[in-house]
Amino acid sequence: MSSAQRQQAEIQQAAARVMARADELAAISETPDVLTRVYLSPQHLAANQRAALWMTQAGMTVWQDSVGNICGRYEGEQEGAPAILLGSHLDTVRNAGRYDGMLGVLTAIEVVDSLHRQGRRLKKAIEIVGFCDEEGTRFGITLLGSRGLTGTWPESWLAQTDADGVSVAQAMVLAGLDPARIHLAARRQEEIAAYLELHIEQGPCLEQEGLALGVVEAINGARRLNCRFTGEAGHAGTVPMSHRKDALAAAAEWMVRVETLTREQGGNRVATVGT
Repeated sequence: MSSAQRQQAEIQQAAARVMARADELAAISETPDVLTRVYLSPQHLAANQRAALWMTQAGMTVWQDSVGNICGRYEGEQEGAPAILLGSHLDTVRNAGRYDGMLGVLTAIEVVDSLHRQGRRLKKAIEIVGFCDEEGTRFGITLLGSRGLTGTWPESWLAQTDADGVSVAQAMVLAGLDPARIHLAARRQEEIAAYLELHIEQGPCLEQEGLALGVVEAINGARRLNCRFTGEAGHAGTVPMSHRKDALAAAAEWMVRVETLTREQGGNRVATVGT
């Protein structure tokens, strides 16, 4: 076997490991028929443990930080040098795809594992972060993991509750975390040299153009608004149109206006209305 053939075989084996591990993580779900794994649920904590095992096998020092991110460090040649951060999120939406977020964590582990098996180290350390919450599925607030890492977690979030009335603070305690220690998850800017994340394409552009890879130059900022349209009920056959205050009609008009304004602005702007 030539060196090129050997390298290609190793690449295929690495890809197969990533896909197999994605299948393993996808089996850690609240329900067996669809993938759902929300922040600080037993399933989320189990996924953290599985990722921690793989990080350890790849020669990393592993810990779970004070907001629930699972982290691993592969030391570089320059001790104490800023680290290159790799990773993505391990939580999901309800009825999720098995590669959203997980692919970024698993490929990062595979990169470090490859270095470890070769006995190689970069000049800088590599750290992997499996973010605990990106989707905001459980509590309706998003990016809890990265907000913890950047030290921008609002204290008011601790009182936010899920559908069962459990607050973020209560969920943290049940998961063995201390809400008073959230600040310890924050990283100093000088500790981080760069951040890189591999992510699936969640749109059609690369696929339609037949491209295997796209390099992201910027990330869209996201803003979520909860809107309430209030109207007045009346008889469907006898209330004149001039007297009607139909909340649904107002909401429909507003939704069309959002669509129109977004298209007029052009560029990479998108807007979505849902319930």
